[in-house]
Amino acid sequence: MTGTEQRVWSGSPSQFKNAFSFFVAALLTLGILFGTLVVRFWPPGIGFIAIPILYIFFKRLRVRSQLFELTSERLLISRGVLSRTTDSLELYRVKDMRIVQPLALRIMGLENIMLITSDENSPTAIIDHIPKSLHLADQIRAHVEACRVAKGTREVELE
Repeated sequence: MTGTEQRVWSGSPSQFKNAFSFFVAALLTLGILFGTLVVRFWPPGIGFIAIPILYIFFKRLRVRSQLFELTSERLLISRGVLSRTTDSLELYRVKDMRIVQPLALRIMGLENIMLITSDENSPTAIIDHIPKSLHLADQIRAHVEACRVAKGTREVELE
């Protein structure tokens, strides 16, 4: 961050992002347990419980390692468990914003914020599975306008 740039918000997506994967892994674990302990289908099969458990661990770690950071001038999106990639989006490049709330996310109080930008490398940036109560979209909008005023830029549409 530069000297005048200040951190506004930082956070990670909700683990609800993995709900379906967790559900499938739990069913698979129960199936393995049932097959090995109750039906005695394959006694060495109990060791296969490690597969869905490792899968759940990796999925959880992957979401946990994703980080969104909103500053007064940029949006930083970092991803990666072992290798890390950070995308930086200058806020004055944001052209439009879309808030998407499928039914499951609405029930959980979450939302996805899609930013449509004029950046060639990342024409869209998605901040997913964020609590709606943060009012993050309003904060982004305010900082986008402040950055445009500070830099003297505006959006021009050519037909």
